[in-house]
Amino acid sequence: MADKGRVAKYQADRTNQKLYFCRLACQAAGSSNDKQLYQAHCETAIFHLYGTLLAFLQELSQFYGLQETAPTLANIEEALDTRTQISPEVMRLKQLLEKGFLANIERAYQRCLYAVPPEALADTSMTSTASKDLIVNVVTLSNQWLPDESTIREWRQQFLELIEQLRAGMVEF
Repeated sequence: MADKGRVAKYQADRTNQKLYFCRLACQAAGSSNDKQLYQAHCETAIFHLYGTLLAFLQELSQFYGLQETAPTLANIEEALDTRTQISPEVMRLKQLLEKGFLANIERAYQRCLYAVPPEALADTSMTSTASKDLIVNVVTLSNQWLPDESTIREWRQQFLELIEQLRAGMVEF
C-alpha cells in the first residue's frame, strides 16, 4: 500500500512539474524582445500545458488502479465502464476537452505540431524565393494562430485550479 502512495505522489509531482515548466516558459516569453524567441517560448508553454494533461491522465489512471502506461481519456473511461465505475474527473475532463479551455489547449497544441496548410500560405505576402527556403518560410509566417503569453497564462491558471478541485475529490479514505 505504501508503494501505491509513492507512485501516486510521483504522478502528482510530474503533473505539478509540467505546470511549473509552463510558467517558466511564459515568464521567458514575457521577457523576450525577439519575435521568433517569443514564439518559441509560447509554443514551449503550450507543449507543457498539453503535457500537464497527459501527466494528469496518468495520475488519474494511477488513482483508479488502472494498468495503463500511456492512458487516454477514452482508455480510462472504458476501463472504468468495465468495472461499472463512474469518474466525476473523467466526466469533467471530457466536457472541457469538447468545449472549454482544455479544447483550446489541445487545438493550440495541434497547431504547434503541424505546418500551416498551403491554402493559408497563399494568403501571405511572401515572395516565391522566400517560400522555397523552409527556414525563412518558418520564421516569416504569421503566428496569428499562436495564443499570446497572457492567454497561455490564463489557461495555466484555469488548469491549475481544475487539478486542485479534482484532486480534492480524489482523496482516498
